[in-house]
Amino acid sequence: MLALDLNIEEGLLESALDLVEQIGCELAAVKINYHLLLPLALTDLRRVVDAAHRKGLQTIADLKLNDISSTNLTVVKLLYEAGFDAFIANPIVGYRDALQPTIEEAHRRGMGVIFLTYMSHKGASEGYGLKITLRSGLVKPLYRLFAERALKWGADGIIVGATRPSIIKEVAALTKNTLPIFSPGVGVQGGSALEALNAGADYLIVGRSIIDSSDRIAEARRLREWSWVAR
Repeated sequence: MLALDLNIEEGLLESALDLVEQIGCELAAVKINYHLLLPLALTDLRRVVDAAHRKGLQTIADLKLNDISSTNLTVVKLLYEAGFDAFIANPIVGYRDALQPTIEEAHRRGMGVIFLTYMSHKGASEGYGLKITLRSGLVKPLYRLFAERALKWGADGIIVGATRPSIIKEVAALTKNTLPIFSPGVGVQGGSALEALNAGADYLIVGRSIIDSSDRIAEARRLREWSWVAR
């Protein structure tokens, strides 16, 4: 999956469309973050989404949705109108009056909801690795609670950074491989594609390693072929 995180001020839309056209045949999906979500109008985002769909790709809005349901439902409606297939949500916001109606509305519209379970950057342990003491006295890391809630609350997938293959393996075992695991952080952040896939990741999310490559097609193809070998 391509993280379409372009850091340019001029020609942003055209560059995004060109990149999807250029390497779309090497991808399974396109993840669109605030790099495009904020500067582009919804009509322009729709053009990027449509370009991805013409290549047979899924499109994921990476806004880490984290608010009360009245706000979330507005976001879901707008993302749906822009053509997105799924979005990433942060389970820290809770279920009642937050993610429950959000997930239900997304599913009603045929959209998927992916839970942020463990990010790929170095400081992720300061949040997702926190130990939580439950009422029962049992102590669990926050990411494990998020993975359990993904199952319980009806999420369609989970995010675990490729920089944490041991946690990918743990979460895959916890969910009994019933939820696809999406792993960002391959390449620039230090994550290994092969280690993540062998640990149980289903999809690699790659941005800068492809975007900053002197040969984007070759790099995307190399990662795709690795994912086949790991299977």
